Amino acid sequence: MIGILGASGYVGQQFSKELVSQGTVFREYNRQRDDYYDLKKLIEILHKDQITILINCAGYTGKPNVDTCEYNKNECYDANVELAKTVATACSLTDVRLLHVSSGCIYTGDNGGKGFSEEDEPNFHSSSEIKGSFYSSTKTLGESVIKSSWDNSYIARLRIPFDGNDSPRNYLTKLQKYEKLLEATNSISHRGDFVKACIHLFKSKSDFGIYNIVNTKPVTTSEVAELLKDEGLVEGYTLLNEKEFYEEVKPKAPRSNCVLNNDKLLNTGFKIRNSRDALIESIKQLK
Repeated sequence: MIGILGASGYVGQQFSKELVSQGTVFREYNRQRDDYYDLKKLIEILHKDQITILINCAGYTGKPNVDTCEYNKNECYDANVELAKTVATACSLTDVRLLHVSSGCIYTGDNGGKGFSEEDEPNFHSSSEIKGSFYSSTKTLGESVIKSSWDNSYIARLRIPFDGNDSPRNYLTKLQKYEKLLEATNSISHRGDFVKACIHLFKSKSDFGIYNIVNTKPVTTSEVAELLKDEGLVEGYTLLNEKEFYEEVKPKAPRSNCVLNNDKLLNTGFKIRNSRDALIESIKQLK
């Protein structure tokens, strides 16, 4: 039996949708009803429902963006670090395989054009040379506690999720709401492709560990904005370089812009679309 924590969230909903389409039996859990932040209660849930695979989509990202995490640090830390430790501990004590949804925001840059692999140390957090946001720091710590707590875990890195459904979490929806955009190059993850790749990992019995689950080939902000403009979803926008963005927009938290290498995922046999094809399809669905 598969269990989903954070089933009502942007990513959790997609897992439920995909598992239904595949005819897979699963259970959904939410914090208010199930109180899975409590280790004892989570262990009871895993035993009672005979869970063999637990998908952890629960976490704190901040709305509308990571600036919110700077003002709600306790909530962010509890959801992204303490809960990750609780989940991994519960899974280790019940011999349940774990898939933990993480983030690529723990990096900045493109690693000399190669993209960051799963073996590269995170370089965008509170202790790194380039200081990351509080959110990025908690996601870095979350991965660390998962790795040290339970060997039978997948850590699936999501990066700037998007698809053809209007949502405050959708990158394409966000871009339509801002007049000033930071020009940057990023890897991105189509929500449906991400979820299918995650399910592939445990169904194919791929090696446990970290996986960068992003669509192939990074994109620039201007490329995405132009695709939106071509479909009449934005009328105009102003591109800012990094210096201009921080001076004019004055964000509370530094922004992660990075390129991830997805070779490890591809080597499992999973075929994932390139970013542009996924973007074009999603933007047409948004119209």
